[in-house]
Amino acid sequence: MIRQDQFSGFFAEFYDILHTGLGDVEAYLGYARKFGPKILELGSGTGRILIPLARAGFQVTGVDLSDDMMAICRQKLELESSEVRGRARIVKGNIVDLDLGDTFDLVIAPCNLINCLTGPGEGLALLRTARRHLRDGGMFILDTSIPDIPLMVKSNGVTKTFEFTHPLTGTTIIDRFTAWYDFVLQIETDHIVLEERDGSRLLRREEVTDTQTYYFPREVRMMLAAAGFRIVHEQGSVIEDIPIDSNAGEMVFFCQKDSDRNLEINMHANCAL
Repeated sequence: MIRQDQFSGFFAEFYDILHTGLGDVEAYLGYARKFGPKILELGSGTGRILIPLARAGFQVTGVDLSDDMMAICRQKLELESSEVRGRARIVKGNIVDLDLGDTFDLVIAPCNLINCLTGPGEGLALLRTARRHLRDGGMFILDTSIPDIPLMVKSNGVTKTFEFTHPLTGTTIIDRFTAWYDFVLQIETDHIVLEERDGSRLLRREEVTDTQTYYFPREVRMMLAAAGFRIVHEQGSVIEDIPIDSNAGEMVFFCQKDSDRNLEINMHANCAL
């Protein structure tokens, strides 16, 4: 199960600030146009991807376990039109054993979601959840980062400090981030300290220590096969179709149920990949 410390309180609010400008929202809009219109987002959080999909006319169900993240999503939805709100459904649930009793044209597990699951077999359980909710002929998209081992070795135990401007208040958000890597167990332990300051005045401060795992492409391919998927396309970036190799920062897998082998998918037809 995903630990909630890093997705609650100040950290939940900081999530959108940290993920501004990644380009993945626009990419998922393109994928939805090809594979939608009925979409399930696993780990929908603050609605960073869910709400733009609903705005674009798709029926979107988002599942998350963090009350604080879901509260932010609901607050954002209140600012949308009744039509957009009517197309967005938010469900609290554990993505490891979720069963909504429904299937979808497109299921997505974006933005390193699988890395948040550190328990034995939980990553595979997430993939089985995705398959359980995918209609025959539907598409599942999984994206996660490729471990940069040289960078991880160099930065192991080193504290990095980043500054952001709060988009609503104009205050300064200071993010102090330290990661330790267990290269045998493939576990990353992160210590994060967040501060919000107005000039020299400290407004609030929170800190958390959390863990996540990381995978290499061969492992993810084997897990997808074990979960009953076949990979119909893979690429090294969410926003562009490049190979998964040492120059890529991400691995993105487009998958169908293994039983759908008779279906041919043209990944480049009518889709901005």
